[in-house]
Amino acid sequence: MATHIIFLHKHFPFGGAERVTMDIANELCAHGYEVTVMATKHHAEAYPVGTQRRFNVVELPHGNVKYSPRVARFVRDYIREHAVRAFVSYRELLYASWLKRQTGAAYIFALQSMPFYEMSHASWIARHFYLNKYRRILRTADAYGVLCEGNRRRLISTLGLADESAKIYVLPNSIVPKQNRVLEKRKEAIFVGRLSRRDKRVDRLLRIWAEAEVQLPDWTLRIIGDGPEHRALQELASELHLQHVRFEGFQTDVQPYYDTASVLCLTSSFEGWPLVVAEAQANGVVPIVFNSFDSASEIISSSDEGVLVPPFDEHAFAQDLISLSHNTERLERMSKVVVAKASSYSIARTFEAWQNILRRVVS
Repeated sequence: MATHIIFLHKHFPFGGAERVTMDIANELCAHGYEVTVMATKHHAEAYPVGTQRRFNVVELPHGNVKYSPRVARFVRDYIREHAVRAFVSYRELLYASWLKRQTGAAYIFALQSMPFYEMSHASWIARHFYLNKYRRILRTADAYGVLCEGNRRRLISTLGLADESAKIYVLPNSIVPKQNRVLEKRKEAIFVGRLSRRDKRVDRLLRIWAEAEVQLPDWTLRIIGDGPEHRALQELASELHLQHVRFEGFQTDVQPYYDTASVLCLTSSFEGWPLVVAEAQANGVVPIVFNSFDSASEIISSSDEGVLVPPFDEHAFAQDLISLSHNTERLERMSKVVVAKASSYSIARTFEAWQNILRRVVS
């Protein structure tokens, strides 16, 4: 009988973690596993163009996925009825220990952000709260996944771990190989992502562009995405008198933007392992990012794989963008290098990491 695994989400398939689940769930199914995604709300219309779904989706009853007793009982009964061997979450489940005792299923926690990002400006009390939260999840989980080796080192060092570090695994994200990429690029820079201030900080990018567009009069910045900061960002663009910025809104198919863009800009305060940078590389789009998260130096490990800017030097970012945009020869060379780099983000590598965990925690 196939090993059955469930992934727990709130809204599916919206979001980066949900995208990760889609990819690995399909790959697990292709290798003989049975996978079910359980979500409070299934948005069947929101799958990316061309998605083929091999896994099952079950909607949860109304309630908070993190702590609702009603949801917990529903998940417990489903695990028992369908002989589920492991359950996976990307957020803390307050009933995880209870669920393990009730069902015997293994618990895999997969962190999709940089560890301790919440603590950068937190008070002493808040820091204590977050540290306890990380320790609690680590104690409960049978396996704890992080996105890169830098995340693993940060987690072990900050928590002062010894024995528990054995259950921390690197679960790298993957991207679908790009076929028939467009090699002739336009003078376009893009941002792709949710317009939220806490993490993405697109306001920085608009100020950077205000400095850069003076020297790049024939370039355009396209902002692809939506979110709570949309109106505020449009107002900021107007205040800065930006002439060549286009807000494209949410797009179910971002491929046309990757096809034409030359540069991707990411000005986030923190990230986990941003799929958007990997996807840009796969399409020959050169990334410029603030070196503000652990995986940045792994995704951009040489000067030909993108540009890392010291956080959060907006002037330096603008100057790097101007310099790269003016150097056509360098831009074309880097475009070829980043495509080669993206080939290392294979689903085979990600599947191997997941299979290694499942072999250890599912007896």
